[in-house]
Amino acid sequence: MDYRERITQEAAVLFMKYGIRAVTMDSLANQLGMSKRTIYEHFADKDELLVSVIESMAARQKDVFRKIMDEADNVIEALFEILRIATTHFKNTNPTFFMDLNKYHHKVYERICQKGDIKNYKMSLSMLRRGIQEKVFRDDINVEIVNIGIHSVLDITRESNTLSAEKYSRFEIIDNLLFNYLIGISTSEGQALINKYKEQKKIESNA
Repeated sequence: MDYRERITQEAAVLFMKYGIRAVTMDSLANQLGMSKRTIYEHFADKDELLVSVIESMAARQKDVFRKIMDEADNVIEALFEILRIATTHFKNTNPTFFMDLNKYHHKVYERICQKGDIKNYKMSLSMLRRGIQEKVFRDDINVEIVNIGIHSVLDITRESNTLSAEKYSRFEIIDNLLFNYLIGISTSEGQALINKYKEQKKIESNA
């Protein structure tokens, strides 16, 4: 593992544990047992490091999601497994990370999104098309519009200030927004599978 990768991986752990602003280049250097100068030899500033962290996390996430897609019996099963993993990741990440990203580093995040498919729009689009082929999603939907809608719903579950964690559990938000959205685009066969996996692979109610 080279220095750049090592710094990126350790920064990712610290950012998710403490939030982005709480982690200084000094604290990162101490954690890594290296000089701050060494970090600056590989990253011009904290924003550049954050870009590397997010891109690295997104790449690993894509690999995991592709494996799930390849191994799932149907697209609904894949969706629930991806959602389970994403929810566990969300639960294990300090909410401050997302708040810092939205409040102080949103321009950096926007630049990253413009460079690549960080939010997996292409993958979710392929899942919708696969679902139509499997006859679990209706064939009269506009997959591009529906795909944008799904990501808008996911953004609400992650970033909404109105749907606060103190008032609603993550399961309640997902159940009322995302699952109902999926039911609306599904055939009767797809609806039956959604209800089946809701029982078999429940997202923890306190997530």
